[in-house]
Amino acid sequence: MDSFKGTVLLCDFDGTIANIDTAEKALDLFADPSWRKIEEGFEKGDFSFEDSLRQEYAMIPASPETILKELDRFTMLRPNFDTLVDYCKSRNLPLVVVSGGLDFCIEHFLERDGWLNFITVHAPKTRRVKNGYEISFPKMLNLSSKDFKEDLVIFRKGKGERVLFVGNGRGDFQAARESHFAFAIKNSRLAKLCNSAGVACREIEDFQDVVDVVSSF
Repeated sequence: MDSFKGTVLLCDFDGTIANIDTAEKALDLFADPSWRKIEEGFEKGDFSFEDSLRQEYAMIPASPETILKELDRFTMLRPNFDTLVDYCKSRNLPLVVVSGGLDFCIEHFLERDGWLNFITVHAPKTRRVKNGYEISFPKMLNLSSKDFKEDLVIFRKGKGERVLFVGNGRGDFQAARESHFAFAIKNSRLAKLCNSAGVACREIEDFQDVVDVVSSF
């Protein structure tokens, strides 16, 4: 049996913790519709995860305040995320949000319940520029990593930790494949990719499922 120094839970935000993809919703509301061609290119493998985000976010002209005002109308958190946070706190289990979303959106919805005091956010940093946003990604720590999410999984594994990953989209696939144990939102793009690639994952509908599995380790 593998011996681990500890366990860390890495979790995507958009479409995983949040019921919608907040970045995609911001693009739908404010960007030129041509952003979808970039997304289609990413899905087909024409663009890397990072390149697709750079191009898309550069197309959002609205201020953070305007974006958040609109997103507050649509965004809820997946059931039992609060249960997961409480469980992680009680077990001193690190919980890291690993997301390609807009950092100010992620922080806004996590801060509403005071969770940023416990949760670490590993995401691109945004800077508003004329007609859009520039983003800078977390520093890559492993030259073989395909994207910054997978890079964090590899880094934490290198520290001797058991790495659990929760996600829903194509941008989560490399991290899920590299993790020790992966969860995918039921019927999501990630679940389908894992199934077709033979990558083991537990499909979930809410975060009680995650708590149940983690508590059995």
